[in-house]
Amino acid sequence: MIDKLIEGKLVTLLVGSVFRVVEIFVRTVHITVRGIRLLVQDTVTTRIDAWLSGVGKRRVARRARVDASSVVLIEQSGEYTGDVKYVAEELLRRGTPVMITWMLRDRSVGPFPRPFHFVRLGTADGFRSIASAKVVVQSGRSLQELGAVPSAGQHWLQLGADDAATLGSPRTDLLVSASAQTTAELRKKVLDRIGVADHGQRFVLYTPAHGDRRISPLSGVDYAAVRDALAERFGGEWEFLIRTDIPGKAASDALLAGLPAYCRRASIHPDLQELLVVADAGIGDRSGWMADFLLTGKPAFLFSTASAGVRAASPEEFTVAGSNEELVRAIEGFDETAHEAAAARFFERFGGGADGRAASRVADRIEHLLAR
Repeated sequence: MIDKLIEGKLVTLLVGSVFRVVEIFVRTVHITVRGIRLLVQDTVTTRIDAWLSGVGKRRVARRARVDASSVVLIEQSGEYTGDVKYVAEELLRRGTPVMITWMLRDRSVGPFPRPFHFVRLGTADGFRSIASAKVVVQSGRSLQELGAVPSAGQHWLQLGADDAATLGSPRTDLLVSASAQTTAELRKKVLDRIGVADHGQRFVLYTPAHGDRRISPLSGVDYAAVRDALAERFGGEWEFLIRTDIPGKAASDALLAGLPAYCRRASIHPDLQELLVVADAGIGDRSGWMADFLLTGKPAFLFSTASAGVRAASPEEFTVAGSNEELVRAIEGFDETAHEAAAARFFERFGGGADGRAASRVADRIEHLLAR
C-alpha cells in the first residue's frame, strides 16, 4: 500500500476497488436476471404464446371469408422452384382467373412472376391469406408445421402426398418434355444467372453427399481426374456445376475458394430442375434429385466418400462409388443400355415415372376445387 502512496496511485486504487466491487455485483445481478428471464421464457411464456397463437389461428380461420378466386402456393423453401412452381406456370399459361399468392421465406430471392401477390409465411398476414384462400397448394408440410387451421369451404392440396400416384410430380414435366429450344433458353438463363460464359462446354452437376462434411461439403472429389474421365468417355470440354445446401453467396463462394476455374457455383440458381435440364451428366449421392435426373436418360453417377452408410441405403439398381478411383472407373465404363435398364428397374420398383402432364392434372384439380 505504501508503494502506491509513494507512486501517487493510492486513492485511485482504493476508489477503483470500490467500483470494481459494485461492477461485480451488478454483473452478477444482470447474469442472474438474464438466466431467470430465459428460463421463464423457455418453460412458461413460450408455451403460453404457442397456446395463444393456436387460439388466434383458429379464430382467423373461423372468421375468414373465403375468396372463391384465391389460390395460395407454398413451396417448402419459399423459392420459385419445385412442384409448386410448375403448377403456377400451368395456371398462368392457361390464364385461369385466379389471384395467386406466393408464400415467401426470409431467404427467398426470386425472381417471381409479376402477377403474383406476395406474403411472408408464418406472419399474421400469411395466416390471413391462407385462411381466405379457396385452395392452398403446398409441397412439404409447412401448413402442419406452422399449425395453420383450415377454413370452412377451402381445400388444401399437398403435392407428393395427395393422390401422388394419380397426379404425378409437376417438377418432372420439364425433364421429359423440354424441347431443343426450351433447353437452349434454359441454358442461357442458367449460365447468365451464375455468371458463366457459354462457349459450348458440357456440364456435370455435382451435389456433394451429405455425409462428406469432415473438412468441407466439397471434399472428396478429384475434379481433374473426373473431368478427364468425362472428356475421354463422352467427349467435349467439361465444367462442374456445384450445388450445395449452404445458403448465401458469400458462404458458397468461400466453399469454392481454391477450386479450379472450371468449378462453377450453381447454388445461387434456385430451380434445381432447370439445372438438371442444362446438365449433361450428374454426380451425387442418393438425394431425391438423382431419381428425377434418371428421367432425362443422361449419365448419372452415385458418389460418396462416406459410402458405407450410403451404400446400405441406396437402391440395388445402382452402385455407389466410394472413392475417386471407383468414380473414374464408373465413368470410363459407362454403358448407356445398362444404365437405361437399371433406371427402368428403379422406376418399376419405386415408381416416379413421368409423362410430362403432371402440372396439367394438378391444375385441373385446382380448377375443379375452385368451382365447387
